[in-house]
Amino acid sequence: MDVDLEAVLEAKKAQYKSIEVRKDVELQYDVGNLLATDLNPLDHHAMKSRRDEYLKGLARDNTQLLINKIWQLPVEKADGMILVELPTPSTVLPREKPIPKPKGLTAWETFAKAKGIKNRKRSRMVFDESGQEWKPRWGYKRVDDPKDKWMIEIPDRADPYEDYFEKQAEEKKEKIAKNEYKRLKNISRTQKGGRLKAPLPPPLTKDMSKYQVRPEVTANECILSGHPPTS
Repeated sequence: MDVDLEAVLEAKKAQYKSIEVRKDVELQYDVGNLLATDLNPLDHHAMKSRRDEYLKGLARDNTQLLINKIWQLPVEKADGMILVELPTPSTVLPREKPIPKPKGLTAWETFAKAKGIKNRKRSRMVFDESGQEWKPRWGYKRVDDPKDKWMIEIPDRADPYEDYFEKQAEEKKEKIAKNEYKRLKNISRTQKGGRLKAPLPPPLTKDMSKYQVRPEVTANECILSGHPPTS
């Protein structure tokens, strides 16, 4: 059976539209934003008689013109893909929010910069001498985790009847509160005026709620939760 290859190719070709699109008025392009603006007048008769088909064809033609414009840029191949670097956008797009301002240095960063101190990256794993194994420096199952200590040595001339496990937990809570206060001071230092708006965390007690421990809880959060804001 003889097959006319040219006829088959022509029939296959007829299924797809040409990449060449002609316009009376050339489109305005902003390839950096992948934007093409069509200033040609609409065909009002086609809009009324076959609106959807007309708009789909218009969108297809304009998209084809934009793709043709992209293919005119220099391309390169990497990892089996064809890449193109878009030019700098020419259309200024509005922002919903202003550009964020650069953050100021913290107290430690200011001190380290003045003294010429450079941070050295420490490894996450530390060898635990007591367990003779490697453990994380922080986080789950960290080295020297208070939860792993089932016994605490009582210092000399100390009260042997005091609960040192509870004392250790209270010291941890105080340390967390102090670190949070330092974090707020660093934030206030970079803001206008340099004064801390949040109050100093009150002394921790067993009966205190999280709304009294956390100094960053706002008055609105307290009102919504039914807790009075702390002063």
